[in-house]
Amino acid sequence: MHLASNNWISRYPTVVPLLWATGFTIAIAFALAPQVWPLIDLVQSFALAETLGWQETFADGFGRGQQYRPFQRLLVKLLYDVAGLNLWFYKSLVLIQFLIILTVLIRILRPSGWHRSTAALIALCCIGGLPSTQILLDVLSPNHYSMVTLLLLATTALVMEPRMRGPFGWLFLPSTLLGLLFLELGALVPAVLTALWLARAPGIDRRGVTASWLALAIYACFRLMLGNQTGALNYVESNYGFSELSPAQYNDLFGQAPYLFAIYNVAASALTVLFSEPRAGQYKFIESFLLRETPVWLWFHVVSSTITTIVVASLVPLRHKCSPRDFQLVALGLTLVTGGSALGFLYTRDRISVLVGIGYAILLYVSLSVLWETWGRHQWGKVCMVTVMVILASSWTLRNCEMWLQLHDEAWEIHAEWTDRYENLIAPRFGPLRGRAPGSADLQLFLHQVHLLQYLRAFALANPPENPRNDPPWTFVIFERE
Repeated sequence: MHLASNNWISRYPTVVPLLWATGFTIAIAFALAPQVWPLIDLVQSFALAETLGWQETFADGFGRGQQYRPFQRLLVKLLYDVAGLNLWFYKSLVLIQFLIILTVLIRILRPSGWHRSTAALIALCCIGGLPSTQILLDVLSPNHYSMVTLLLLATTALVMEPRMRGPFGWLFLPSTLLGLLFLELGALVPAVLTALWLARAPGIDRRGVTASWLALAIYACFRLMLGNQTGALNYVESNYGFSELSPAQYNDLFGQAPYLFAIYNVAASALTVLFSEPRAGQYKFIESFLLRETPVWLWFHVVSSTITTIVVASLVPLRHKCSPRDFQLVALGLTLVTGGSALGFLYTRDRISVLVGIGYAILLYVSLSVLWETWGRHQWGKVCMVTVMVILASSWTLRNCEMWLQLHDEAWEIHAEWTDRYENLIAPRFGPLRGRAPGSADLQLFLHQVHLLQYLRAFALANPPENPRNDPPWTFVIFERE
């Protein structure tokens, strides 16, 4: 029976990771079910979509702004015209995008044999358990992090196909530009294509790489002409060391040497995936360790991530054992880890490391596969590899459960935005608009926002989630909870 099972997995190696991806997405659907619309930044987006026509939306999206993301504004308008405030439409969109991301990633890994199928399964568990992944499951309109991640991975999957080579290279210009005009994460597409071209990926040539960099140059020109060049230090709160500091405090510390702040943020964006420390730029584990009050879940995060990083680091001495396709995957993973970290130079958040986490999981897949093929020739090696895989699978499965609980907790946090924190959240956003002249554009937008606030708050109050404080106490010990 065991031999028959192994033969079945060897014949259909993608089935097991695909089943896991489907099951995990279904489980996430239950965690998202009690969530209502978040308050922060959402009302203004919907109010603009309702107030402005398509011509005005186009002009507003491509006009000057603090963040130059015109396609994001256009998509909000399109989705609002199609679905209005149908919350489950947007939840379904997020879940579908997430499942497609995992499916495309499996296609990129393309495992062969049962041991690589198992390695792919552990890599997916790693993605599902990383804090940076949670942004892909946020119910936004739209979830632009998810869309750009999907676009980048879809482009990568095409590059791994020989049929894309040659006359189709020009397609990388519009696809790269599309991602950039949604979100800055799209800037990684040219770097990924270059790395895969150097690694001799079958579906990319010099023409495709040139087209992608040309798209980045076009975007840079638009951004310099129309975007707001104000530095993040002037408007974004971030963390440093053991502290949470305001923009004014950061200006005092790094105003004369912003490059030091950038170096800190880049390092933090990488380390938060490699070792689960720091988190959003703050060294919580070291601080709690010095105070001798480190929670169990934080120990588990750091230890499990460190073990995983040691396994990934084994690729360095085993790099000569990699097949050509493994080498291409390593090039992809390293580019996502280094490039994704570099994109966090302005400020660091868990969400900024989303592509770092995906690159990390790809490197984990290759390292586990190569380790098994190297050590699996001997009985002692098989025992060691089975032990490593069981430890990693168990650790990341527990962190998958933690992700589910955090989404459950998030529903309660969003409910608090509409109840306990409501007045404090809306005061700085709507206070400056009060007293404007009747008929002014700002006043019209204000009225639409008030109407949406009343509707969404009534909906939120009518659909309260369960209080997570009623969960068993042990879940707050071994899992990170709000």
